[in-house]
Amino acid sequence: MKTEFLILMPDDEAFCSNKKAFIDFLKVDSLISITGNKINYRKTPKGKDQVTAKFRVETDKVKSNNERYFLLVLECEQQSQIDEFSELSERIKSIVERISPGATAVNTLWDGVGRIYAEKAYPIINEVENLMRRLIAKFMLVTVGMNWSKDAINPELFKKIEKFEDEDPYINDLHKLDFIHLSQVLFEKKRDISLEELDRLLPKTDFNEEDKERILRYIPRSNWEKYFSSLVDEKNHSLERKWELLYKLRNKVAHNRNVKKSEFDQIKGLASNIKEVIGKATAKLGEIDINEEDRELIIFSYRSESPSAIGYQSEMAVAEYYARSGYEVTPIPIASTYQAFDFIALKEGKTIAVEVKTSRRASFYPMMRMLLKRTTERWLEHPEYEGLSKIHLVCVLREDESDYPIDQIYFKIEKLMEDFGDKVEIHIGRLNDENAYTPF
Repeated sequence: MKTEFLILMPDDEAFCSNKKAFIDFLKVDSLISITGNKINYRKTPKGKDQVTAKFRVETDKVKSNNERYFLLVLECEQQSQIDEFSELSERIKSIVERISPGATAVNTLWDGVGRIYAEKAYPIINEVENLMRRLIAKFMLVTVGMNWSKDAINPELFKKIEKFEDEDPYINDLHKLDFIHLSQVLFEKKRDISLEELDRLLPKTDFNEEDKERILRYIPRSNWEKYFSSLVDEKNHSLERKWELLYKLRNKVAHNRNVKKSEFDQIKGLASNIKEVIGKATAKLGEIDINEEDRELIIFSYRSESPSAIGYQSEMAVAEYYARSGYEVTPIPIASTYQAFDFIALKEGKTIAVEVKTSRRASFYPMMRMLLKRTTERWLEHPEYEGLSKIHLVCVLREDESDYPIDQIYFKIEKLMEDFGDKVEIHIGRLNDENAYTPF
């Protein structure tokens, strides 16, 4: 391993103006000894030599400026002494910088030490990266299913997966994503309920336990906070911060930049700590109990568009559709007893309560089943329920690439309606290019 320094300083004839003067200046340091073309380094003035290296110095004037350069080459054949050789190299740099403080420039032309540390760091980082991929893949497979990369990944990340050129059909989709993107799945904070749903809950004066639990779900939390932190006793921000720091160090390795000994030690420490946490989390996957609602939330949470924005846009579009169809549309006041619905539509003496939801085609059935189970009791509790002519549950289907057939959705609707009488109707449609609601 070899290190080369090019040292530039003012050309002062009275000080360090030649090779001998330069070497004599190095010898002033009690931790350095030079004999012929050999240089020795020890950690204490009276200690044993830790490493011996070949030593060569060349010098000349810089013709275009009043400067002098020294080319210093250190070379050690014992790679097992890399730590000691690194200390020697750093010691030399600190000595020569004192020749003309503030005016001496030390340029590293070749850093064999940094290259070796980078080579040693790569498999350490690679192992941690793949362990994290395994944890995320197992978590997603357990919670979402085999199509998790389509169902639960941000579309921008999914585009990266689709553009991956390796045609190996067995390669895990997470291997097609960059290191830093892995953290989004576990650490990105999301709200579990929309602002509209929170608005419906807050006007109440008497909150039951279910209300309190749902209000708390408006607080943004990550998957790590919800499912792992209590099991492995590692806070979200702590692990995320370590992952980001390891990412920065990884970039030095990936971009062929030299790694210092202190950075290599930091990589080893971070990797060891993260591996321990990942190991605990992987072992605890079987203890994570995720119900259907949480599963849907995991899927919805990785869409690039805001759920609140999509919901609001869909609600407005459906209300406009009813208005165009001859209904008198009345938005539900927040304090109204109808607050389980989005608006009331009146026509020819009939009062229709309308609630609007959005879903992807493939997620329609589980989402609607969960929704109906949760909202039916709320509907029945309203004193005005008997006075309603109909309840329309309108689902705006978002565009996706699943090609899930509409006739299958209608079949699912018939199955859902077996538990309801004629009072409840489920309607489906989509938003066109102008964001206007059109039924199927």
